[in-house]
Amino acid sequence: MKVLLVNPAMNMKTLGKFQGLLEPMPVIGLAYIAAVLQEDGHEVQAIDQFTFGMGVPEVIEQAKAFRPDVLGIGMLTPSTPVSIAIANQAKAALPAVHIVAGNVHADIFYRELLTESAIDFVVHGEGEYTIQELCRALGRGDTDFSGINGLSYIDGNGEVCKNAARPVIEDLDALPYPAWNLFPYTRYGLLPFADVAHPVLSMTGSRGCPYRCEFCSLLYTGSNYRKRDPIKLVDEYEFLHERYGVKQIGFVDPIFPLNKKILFKFCEELMARGLHKKLVWLSETRVDRIDRESLRIMRASGCRRLLFGIESGVDLLLENVNKTFTTETTRKAVRMCREEGIDSVGLFMIGLPGETPEMTRQTIDFAKSIDLDFAKFAITVPFPGSQMFEDLRREGRLNRDDWENWTTFQPDPDKMVFVPRDVSPEYLIKMQKQGLREFYLRPHMIKRHLVDIRTINTRQVWHGVKGMFF
Repeated sequence: MKVLLVNPAMNMKTLGKFQGLLEPMPVIGLAYIAAVLQEDGHEVQAIDQFTFGMGVPEVIEQAKAFRPDVLGIGMLTPSTPVSIAIANQAKAALPAVHIVAGNVHADIFYRELLTESAIDFVVHGEGEYTIQELCRALGRGDTDFSGINGLSYIDGNGEVCKNAARPVIEDLDALPYPAWNLFPYTRYGLLPFADVAHPVLSMTGSRGCPYRCEFCSLLYTGSNYRKRDPIKLVDEYEFLHERYGVKQIGFVDPIFPLNKKILFKFCEELMARGLHKKLVWLSETRVDRIDRESLRIMRASGCRRLLFGIESGVDLLLENVNKTFTTETTRKAVRMCREEGIDSVGLFMIGLPGETPEMTRQTIDFAKSIDLDFAKFAITVPFPGSQMFEDLRREGRLNRDDWENWTTFQPDPDKMVFVPRDVSPEYLIKMQKQGLREFYLRPHMIKRHLVDIRTINTRQVWHGVKGMFF
């Protein structure tokens, strides 16, 4: 079987002046699927539409040249309109192609996608083995797909069928390494506050999350936490350096490290192989999951930066979204990072349910007070898959389905997805820009980035300034 995988673009104009800050990022989900299909003997190609800024017609021309049997499309909420356009135009150009959609948005809205677009199948949850089974069935010419767990489709009677859920993958180390050779990996970065060295690629050390933050779209996957063998993690880490010349690894786990025992084995093995002298790494974790001992061995093994989902400077708002830590916990964690030589990135949300103007002001002041190296202020979007989305939809407070506008940097107040009752969309946009200005345009912060950290380039500075002021 010939399989074409597409990482769709989104309408970058919806980000306004902030669009220049968004870099192409490693699409590890599609790279895993590509690897599994290659291992099964299929001929696989990939198109990263986002990275190359391609229009839909260009994607279709490449699809026509390859003439795939199966077209797989990853579908996140903001890229949904483009994904549907690719599916519809691909079916018109290649009527025999089987079109498969996956990822969070497709998982949630499978019924609409199957009945209102040219998409033939939707893969639910972790897709590697589901699409493997589907391609085997299509290769045999099967027409009965009822035995493939984790799959939705329209049956011979025109009815939407959703098969039984597929169990999560327990042995993550059984998966092949992602097929990065099919993707433009030399063009990838992470985000301005996450790039330390290039080339950069992603790894996953675990899947699932035991926490239940109400704004997180990963809730739909469940809380079944599974971890990889730390020695095999280092094997892949070393492989990425030797095969692709990677100089930075970004872990995509919701939380890494979560397990301290695994962290120490991982870090000790990195140092035993001398990899701490060749690569750096970063990850996202929680402020209540680190301690001084962990930070020291992380720094020694090559960790240079940690991202923290801090969200708010108001304990009441943290409690409302089930964060289960306090602002004081955050303050201590950031202080420890500073003392142990690890850069800290604070990820904040503006416009949480129940937030007032005073609370927004308090969050910005808190971000400035805790000596972070970077801060991101994102306007709250209740993405599909999250408990927040379900709650607000049930209350009738989410009426928009123009999915391309579901972004956390929305410059148009008339297209804001969600606004708390006590504020206006104009106020949220104003405070997002003001938060960035107040945080970064302080003398000591300017010096820190120009003299000490020096990982933000001139282009990123220019786009950041445009976003702050215009």
